[in-house]
Amino acid sequence: MSHNETVRTEFTRQAETFRASKTLSVAEVTTRVGEALGDKGYVLDVACGPGLLLPTLSTPSRTVVGVDLTHHNLQLAAGVDVHGAAHLVEGLAEALPFAPRSFDAVVIRLALHHFADPAVALKAAHPVLKPGGRLVVLDVLGPEDDETRSLRDAIERFRDPSHTSVLNATTMRQLLQRTGYELVDETLWSQDRVFSEWAKIMNEPRRMADLEQVLRALVRNGDDPSGLGLTVAGDDLAFKDDWGLFVAQVE
Repeated sequence: MSHNETVRTEFTRQAETFRASKTLSVAEVTTRVGEALGDKGYVLDVACGPGLLLPTLSTPSRTVVGVDLTHHNLQLAAGVDVHGAAHLVEGLAEALPFAPRSFDAVVIRLALHHFADPAVALKAAHPVLKPGGRLVVLDVLGPEDDETRSLRDAIERFRDPSHTSVLNATTMRQLLQRTGYELVDETLWSQDRVFSEWAKIMNEPRRMADLEQVLRALVRNGDDPSGLGLTVAGDDLAFKDDWGLFVAQVE
């Protein structure tokens, strides 16, 4: 199975549970993105999923285009209430089917860690932006330590085989610069998570039960090498995700 086929399989199964996740709909990962756009009028939402961002991105004076690889995601996104014009397109983030200089802004939210090569997706967004256009990237961030980040990726791929790798903040900054963007702002924070909610998104109970067993063993060992800050919270496991919102522009 190719990586894109894996992405389609995983996100077809989890589309509804992804959309229902309260964590993925909190202001930190919705409102902050909308605020980072400023007054940009024609916006592309890359890997838009089931349309969680569409209500935030859309305004009466703004047109939003969502592109996603998974057809079922787009079916769900089509039912989302928006405040302005919205269009949905099935396509690859790495080969965007749009004319050069079509958009005032591009948003890539919680998607880079699913791309086989994040640099290819960032480069693909560059030509569709107008001069002075804005790129807003929001993603989970990995640890700065390579060994810890490698273990984190192994855990993430166990949970979701479409995961490739998490970037840390340093690598994200370097990658944006290397692909032709000027970083103008960033916001970093930690997001509290619980395992039951994190697992429910996947809609794959057997796999998640196996992963919970592994993570509970790390907690019992007392020396969590994952960098997640795992703790027991009642009958659940708690941990922290590091997130980053990066705002860049093209000349």
